[in-house]
Parts: sequence; C-alpha cells; structure tokens
Amino acid sequence: MGFYLLSYLCAAVFVLACGYRIYVQLTLPVHVRWELYPVQHEPAAKTAYGGSYMEEHDWWTKKQERSLTNEIRFMVPEILFIRGLWHNNRSLWWVSFPFHFGLYLMLAALGLMFLRAGLAVWEAPALRSLTDSFVAAVGWSGVILGTLGTLGLLYRRLTDPDLRAYATVSDYFNLLFNLLFFLSALAATFMVDPFWDGAKDYVLALLTGGRFRTPAPSRPGAMAIVSASLLMAYIPLTHMSHMFMKYFLYHRVAWDDAPNRPGDRIEAAVADYLGLKPTWRARHVDADGQKNWRDIVSSPPKEKQ
Repeated sequence: MGFYLLSYLCAAVFVLACGYRIYVQLTLPVHVRWELYPVQHEPAAKTAYGGSYMEEHDWWTKKQERSLTNEIRFMVPEILFIRGLWHNNRSLWWVSFPFHFGLYLMLAALGLMFLRAGLAVWEAPALRSLTDSFVAAVGWSGVILGTLGTLGLLYRRLTDPDLRAYATVSDYFNLLFNLLFFLSALAATFMVDPFWDGAKDYVLALLTGGRFRTPAPSRPGAMAIVSASLLMAYIPLTHMSHMFMKYFLYHRVAWDDAPNRPGDRIEAAVADYLGLKPTWRARHVDADGQKNWRDIVSSPPKEKQ
C-alpha cells in the first residue's frame, strides 16, 4: 500500500505543478512580438516562401486563414525527433535524441498499461491481450534508449568544454536522476520482469485503487516504482517541463501573429501596462516611480546634462 500512496502523491504533485505552470504562462504579460516568418499555422502557399497574411491588401478586414495540418507537420518532427537540434548541433543530437525518445517511449508504455488496465476493468480480454506485446516492446526500447542517451548526455556534459562552461549543478542532478530511473527500470526489466507483467499488474492496481492488489514487488521492481514516481513529480518542478511547455513557446510567442484590433484583449492589456509606474535607474527613461508609461512615452526625451 505504501507504493500505491507514493505513486498517488507524486501523480497529484505532477498535476498540480503542471496546472500552476500553465496558469503562470496564461497570465504572463503580452510579450514582445518576434516577427519571425513563416508562422506555421499559415496555409502552405504562404509558408512555402516565408509569407504572411499581412501581405494581403486590407488584411485587417479579412478572415485569417489557418492550417492545422502545417502546424502538425512542423511540431511532430520537432517534438519526437528534435529536428532543430539535428540541424543546428548534430553531434549533440546523437545522444540527446535517444534520451528524449526513451522518455517518450516510457510514457507510451505507461499509456498502454493504463489502456490495458481499463480493458481489464471493462472485461475485454481479447483487446487486453493484444496490448501485452506492445507494452513489452515499447518498454524495452524505452529503457535501452533512455539509458544510452542519459549516459551519452552526461559524458558530453563532463567532457565538452562548451557544454561544461554553462552547466549547473541542477543540470547534472537532473541527468543523474533520470539515469537512476532508467537503470532501475532496466534492472527490473532484465532481472525479474522481462515481459513487464509486474508493471502491468501494478498499473492495474493503481487504476482500481488496490482492488486488483498485486504481490509485493521485488527489490529491482520496488526501486523502479519509487524512482518513476519521484521523477514524475520532479519533472514539472524543473526546466525539464519544457517537453510539454514548449507548446506555449510556439503558440503564444513565436507563432503569435494575432492582429491588435480596437477593443480586443491586446489593446486592453497594453492600456493596463501603460498605467504602470516604472522605477528604472536609466536617465533617458526618467522613471521616478510617479510617472506611468503613458506619461513617459508621450513626453519629449530628457536632455543630457
């Protein structure tokens, strides 16, 4: 029961931390426009040459066309295969890709185990047995790739002067934490649970609140459960949450080309910001904590003394 409680607690921390991060992102001030084109939600006719709907005559009077297909065609290779790193730093890609893809495969294995558990509860044995082989194949691939990738990233951090120059203690701790998880999962898979039967039964017990209780896990299995649960709670508390928070970087910053029309949210937000009273020390701003931005930007620049 202690393992179940730990997993439930870590799952709750994960959900709450993710919710808080998303809330912070949604309530941040309006960002400065990047103005980088093409924006991937433009139709293919525009993205082919880096165009924009703002090229159209009287574009503000027309409905903006968007293409979900173009977004998906860009995001899937970027998320799953780290396309940007492949183009910009290929030597690092060879160790970063297996690490990230290993994590994705472990998430996929977890999703398959929850699907299998649901099928067991709904008494669909044929479909349940169909997922068994997929769980083992995906799980084995995940632990092997993840272990190799984590070791490779740790080696690069320690030996590459360019990476070591800006690496922090938390960077090394994050890699070691992930390595602990992958090694414990690999040990449990190799030593006691090659077909992931124990893992599948544990997930079934979690989903049913202990109704289908399993025997006490082996030492490697217990280590895998503890490390997986703690890592789940830890990821959204660190910059490793970029794996899903990257959505906001693209959709609310890099790809935000929403027009600023009278009466919309952007105009209202900017109007609020103009009422703020900065206290910067820069003389050219002349911010004394009494003048707001509206006063400052509408006044002539202060002459040099």
